[in-house]
Amino acid sequence: MRYYFTCVSVFLLFSQSLLIAQQKGESKYRGNEIVWEGINALYNEEHTRSVEILSKAREDFPEHPVVHFVWAVSDWLRSQAYEGAEASYVILENDLDEISKVYENLVKKYPEDPNYKLYLASTFGMKARVSLGKKEWLGVLYDGFKGYRGVLTVHRDYPDLKDAYLPMGVLNFYVGNSFAIVKFFAGLLGMDADRDIGISQIKEAAVHGEYSWVEAYGILAWIYLWMTREFESVLPITDSLRTIYPNSVYFQYLYTESLILTGRTKEAEKNLELVYFLAESRPPASRKGWIPTLKYQSAYLKLLDGDFKTALVLVTKSIEEFNTELDTPLGFGYLLRGKINDLLGNREEAVSDYRSALKLNNYTWAMDEAKIYVKKPYQGTDD
Repeated sequence: MRYYFTCVSVFLLFSQSLLIAQQKGESKYRGNEIVWEGINALYNEEHTRSVEILSKAREDFPEHPVVHFVWAVSDWLRSQAYEGAEASYVILENDLDEISKVYENLVKKYPEDPNYKLYLASTFGMKARVSLGKKEWLGVLYDGFKGYRGVLTVHRDYPDLKDAYLPMGVLNFYVGNSFAIVKFFAGLLGMDADRDIGISQIKEAAVHGEYSWVEAYGILAWIYLWMTREFESVLPITDSLRTIYPNSVYFQYLYTESLILTGRTKEAEKNLELVYFLAESRPPASRKGWIPTLKYQSAYLKLLDGDFKTALVLVTKSIEEFNTELDTPLGFGYLLRGKINDLLGNREEAVSDYRSALKLNNYTWAMDEAKIYVKKPYQGTDD
C-alpha cells in the first residue's frame, strides 16, 4: 500500500509546478502585465504584496487562466510563512474550493481553451496536496487521480501547450526513479515512467513554456543538485534564478549549494552570508524552517575548510532543529554528520548517521553514498 500511495502522491507533491514567472512574448489574456507583477512578487517572496496584487487582479480580470490558481498558492505560502504549515492548509483548502468552481465555469464557457482545463486539473492536484498534509488518504487518492487525469488529457489533446510538459515531466522523472511496483501502477495510468523522458519534458517546459519556465528551471536545479549530480550544469541555472529574484531565499540557497558542490567555496561563503540575512528577515515560521537548512551549508563549508569539530556542532544543530516538510536536507545532514564522525574516528556514531539517512529512502544521492559508507569509513573528499 505504501508504494500505491507513492505513485499517487508524486503528482500532487509537484502540482504547484505550474506556477508562473516572467512573461515570454505576448499573451492574449487581458491583465497579463498586472498578473505578472503579482507572480514576480510571489517568486521574490514578497507574499503579502503578491496576495494584494493578485486579489485585485482576480476582480479586474476574472477570465485570466492563471490568476486564480497563483492567488491561492500565494495566499497559502503567505500563511505558511507567518502561521506554519498546519494553519496554512485551512487557508489553502478554502481557497481551492473557491477557485475550483471558477475554473469549472470557465471550462464550460471556453471549452476550446486548454489553459482553463490545465489549471482546473492543477487545482485538484493542490487539493490532494492538502489531503496529504492532513493525512487524509482518501482525499489524496480521489483528488490526486482527478488532477493527474486532467493534466494527462490536456497533454495528449494539446501537445503544443508546452506548460503541460512540466507536470508530466516531473511525474515521469520521479516515478521512473521509483520502485518497480510504482512503475507498474504508473504504467496502468498511462505514464511513461522514464526519468530521461521526464527530464526532457521538464527541459521542454523550461525552454518553451509560456507560464512555467522559471518553475521548470527551478525543478531542474533541484534534480541536478540532489538527484543526478550534474553540478556544473546547475550553476548557470541557479545563478540566473537568483539574479532575477534576488530576494528569494530559496533561489539564493540553490545558488549557494551550487557553489559549494562545484568547489567555489569563497563565493559560497559570501553568498551564504546574504542568504542568512534574507532568512533572518523572514516571518517566524519561515525563519524557523530556513535557519537549520543554512546551518547545514555552514557545516559543509567548515568541513571543506578542515574544521571538523565546528562542522560537527553546526550539522548537529541543523539536524536537531530541522523543521521543513521535505526531508532532502535532513538526509544530507545525516550523511554529512556521518562523514565528519568518520574523519574524527567516531565510527559507531558515523554508522548510526548513515543508517538514519537510509531510513528516509528519499531517492537522492545521499542514499547512494550512505549505502557505501555504512560499510566502509569515509576517508576524505577524494576517497
